[in-house]
Amino acid sequence: MNDDLTLWQQGLAAEHAAIWGFGLVGATPPLALPAAAALDVHRTRRTRCIDAVVALGGSPVPSAPAYDIAKPPSARQGKALAADLEQSCGVAYAALAGAAQRATRLQGAAWLRESSIAIWGWIDTVPALPGLNSDDPAATSTS
Repeated sequence: MNDDLTLWQQGLAAEHAAIWGFGLVGATPPLALPAAAALDVHRTRRTRCIDAVVALGGSPVPSAPAYDIAKPPSARQGKALAADLEQSCGVAYAALAGAAQRATRLQGAAWLRESSIAIWGWIDTVPALPGLNSDDPAATSTS
């Protein structure tokens, strides 16, 4: 099992990628406002991850200079990208929910719940088991 520092670092890396990706989602005109709201949420979570890493004596992982995420060509694809970004973060949140420290577990569980609700808001689909690999067909079901 990973230690809490490693789990927070993984969460931070997921937040960096989500922030990059939601910037692209927001460049799709009808999605600008919901993407901006998602950016605010993920920036706040990124700050929380950084604070936790530092409190545990670590040096926060930096954001990559770029991510292999393309600007979505349509609102439908933008919503799908947003849901994928939330699902990717959900994997990190699920790991945090299994951390050694109680406060970390509670934070991971809360973020996992919020992220699952956000996925539903983007694509009207609720993950059956949040935080699972989204490529697994058993991991999602429609509402």
